[in-house]
Amino acid sequence: MGETAYLSLTLLWGAPLLALQWLIGLDLLISHWRVWLPASLLPTLYLIGVDALGLGIGLWSVELRALSGILLPIVNVPLEHALHFGSLCTLAAQTVILWHERARLWARSRRLARLLRGGWAALRNARHLDSSE
Repeated sequence: MGETAYLSLTLLWGAPLLALQWLIGLDLLISHWRVWLPASLLPTLYLIGVDALGLGIGLWSVELRALSGILLPIVNVPLEHALHFGSLCTLAAQTVILWHERARLWARSRRLARLLRGGWAALRNARHLDSSE
């Protein structure tokens, strides 16, 4: 993996979880964007700032072998760190929105389950009719 290991692993764990949240409740997340967007961005920017400070004064360091070498301008924070912070904060903010809307999500899942059961029953009936002819 080399210099893209951290970036690849960050995308590998973060992207499926974000995709799942969007699959489950994209309409709800879009309707609440004024809540989750600042709730994602502000902590992300804070964490990037703290990381820049810690790296800048030598409080901690990063292993360069696992990084892409892409640094955010001005703050000199690795891209991988920024994506990690952004993924965490976005997942947390969107989880709060989806938890708040859990009654609507639960009702939606019950309707989908009924639809699927009805669809499978209709499919079974059609197969039964075809086999009897």
